[in-house]
Amino acid sequence: MAQKTSLPQGKKGKGCLIGCLGLIIVLIVVFSGLEIYRRSVVRQRDENFLKTYQPKPEIADIAEKIGFTDEAKKTFYRSDPEFIPAATFAEYCLKNGVEMALACARSETPGEKKGSKPRIFLLQIDDARFIDSRYPSAAHELLHLAYHKLSSSEKQRVDNLIDQEIVRHKEDTHIDSLTDILTNAGGNYQEAIRGEMHSVFGVEYRDIAPGLEEYYRQYFTDRSGIVSLNEQGGLETRVRKLDQLSQEEKLFDSKLTALNAQLTQYKNAGDEASYNNLVGQFNTMVSQYNAKAAEAKRVYSEISQLYQYFNPNYKPPQNKTQ
Repeated sequence: MAQKTSLPQGKKGKGCLIGCLGLIIVLIVVFSGLEIYRRSVVRQRDENFLKTYQPKPEIADIAEKIGFTDEAKKTFYRSDPEFIPAATFAEYCLKNGVEMALACARSETPGEKKGSKPRIFLLQIDDARFIDSRYPSAAHELLHLAYHKLSSSEKQRVDNLIDQEIVRHKEDTHIDSLTDILTNAGGNYQEAIRGEMHSVFGVEYRDIAPGLEEYYRQYFTDRSGIVSLNEQGGLETRVRKLDQLSQEEKLFDSKLTALNAQLTQYKNAGDEASYNNLVGQFNTMVSQYNAKAAEAKRVYSEISQLYQYFNPNYKPPQNKTQ
């Protein structure tokens, strides 16, 4: 019986490899084409909407005063921004009980506002001390919409810039407080932190890395303008003060807990000399803590109705006894 010869394995493997690569290339082309088509449909729909859209005077004022670029204005107006009262704001905007600005961008909202396109809602504020908060809040939400419109490759690039910027500000108590709130809210908190910092760095921080500054130029004609509006706002200065005091109180509390444990140890051991030497330090630190607590209560009393949207779980610190 004649022997049968097998086909060379190398050629068979090579053919399979070429076929698999070809299939992958076809799938990439198909999905790329679908994405291009989807973006084209969305762009055309947006253009049709903007042809007839007439912003209300208070909405046009926001876009002009912030200094949005033409492209940013299109995104802002496409969201059909609207001022809403406090009760409605709480219903529409408090995702997980937290909102990081006095505005929100939502794709789905309850009741008569329900729809499939993202919309920006701004809290109607009548208090003259805080009314200018509408400008940084609107810019904050515009940047949220812009972030979610990024392609996957661009988002990866921007996320890297955001991560680097967070490291640059690692000693910043404001960022520490924001990340704590977002982490405690649960879910994909790392993604939430990047998305939030994308808005925070764009609206609140002057000193950012050149690469990130260049990125934000597509949204603002002069980013320093919105940063100034944010700095001048009565709400922002108080929010940052509360964040600072909150971090300082945590530090004091940790030190006082350690000192109290040491005092208890000396007392139980009958070491009266060491106990008396440490009591003075403990009492001084209690006085410092109580001064911080009093300042936090004062600041909180001025913005309590608004701060609940930023951090509904916040409770003013209580005095400690010596």
